[in-house]
Formats: sequence, C-alpha cells, structure tokens
Amino acid sequence: MQKISINDCWNTIGVWSHASPRCEKLDKLIHCHNCSVYSSAGRILLDRDHDLAYQKEWNANLAKPRTNKQYDTQSALIFRLGDEWFAIRTHVIREVTYCNNHHTLPHRKNMVLRGIVNVHGELLLCVSLGYLFKIQKSEKEYAQEKTIHQRYIVISDNGEHYAFPASEVRSMLRFNPDMLHKSPSTAGETTGSFIKGIIYHEEMHIGLIDTELLFHALRRNIG
Repeated sequence: MQKISINDCWNTIGVWSHASPRCEKLDKLIHCHNCSVYSSAGRILLDRDHDLAYQKEWNANLAKPRTNKQYDTQSALIFRLGDEWFAIRTHVIREVTYCNNHHTLPHRKNMVLRGIVNVHGELLLCVSLGYLFKIQKSEKEYAQEKTIHQRYIVISDNGEHYAFPASEVRSMLRFNPDMLHKSPSTAGETTGSFIKGIIYHEEMHIGLIDTELLFHALRRNIG
C-alpha cells in the first residue's frame, strides 16, 4: 500500500497528545474532529492508491459466494410452576387468561385432572402440570402472587384444549436449537422426562417442554 506523509498534528499537539502547549485552534474548535486539517488528512488517506496485492485480496473476498446461515428460530412462552421456570412453544398456545375457580369432577381420583374451568363461556379441562411434573410447592415468597402473576395457559393439540394454572407468566422468548443445553442431573426424574433441554435466559434456567410428550401424558392420565 502506498505510503503517504501527512501532518498528524492531532497526535502531537491535538486532543490525543499530552504535550504542551496544545494547538491554539482547540480554544475555538474544541476537538480535532472539527478541524479542516484533520478532515483533509482523512480524505487523503481514503483517496490514496492501493497496491496490487491488496486489491487482489479484496477482489477474492468479494468474489466468494455469499452464505447466509439459516437459523430455525422458534418462539416460546416463559412461565413458572412453583419455583421452577419452563417454556412452552407458542404454536400450541391458544391463549393466556386470568385464573377463575375450577369446578372439580365427582369420583375423580386422578390429580392431574383438576376439573373443568370456564374460559370465555367455553368449558375446558383444567389440568395440573405441577402435579404431572411432580413440582414441589413454592418455598419462596412472591409478592401478590395470586392477584398479579397467576394465569391460566390454554394449550391445544389436534382439536383438544386444556387449561393449566401457572404461578407466573413472564414473557415471550425467541431461540434456536443451538441454545438448548442438556438437563442437569439435579433435575427431577419426572420433570426431566418432559424437558427437551435447558435455555439460559436472564439468569434463569428454563426447561423447554416437549409438547408431544406433554399431550401424550395428558391423554393417558385423563382418558
């Protein structure tokens, strides 16, 4: 590359110099960026000729075919059961709504099926993912949990709809499969069987639910 001699006064008497005295123009211009000498030197450097090897290097780089890496970006809803955080793919979510009292069904001993709940005039089966996953009751205190955080999440698969209560619904999450990590050995055996992997997000360890296994387990427990 062609060597050009320029007056880099900004390094000797300008703002990037600790020498004294400083350039007298700084009293008015404040910074070397505002000086015509600085801008002219920049233009000279940009307009200089480049050697043949440099041009060949850039020609070769620009001639390479562009490769756009495709990511299988997916979205999920983050929610809490007890003290544990989970995420469920949004394509199975029908809606998130306020919690109403569910009505128990007589002669039912299966704790996964809590009863039925009225969601906008439609009666849906109310199920307990906390019981299905063997989640322990929360040991932490969450301020005003029942009035602010708790929600029903309505999920659907092949025309079947279920509503389950979540201790808290946090936010949406976009991720790709590369973000998934193996479930830790400390995860419960039952809970871990429903988890496809762990996503680390905002200092939380979030278990991504395997929806295929979830719906299969719900049908098996309710049928």
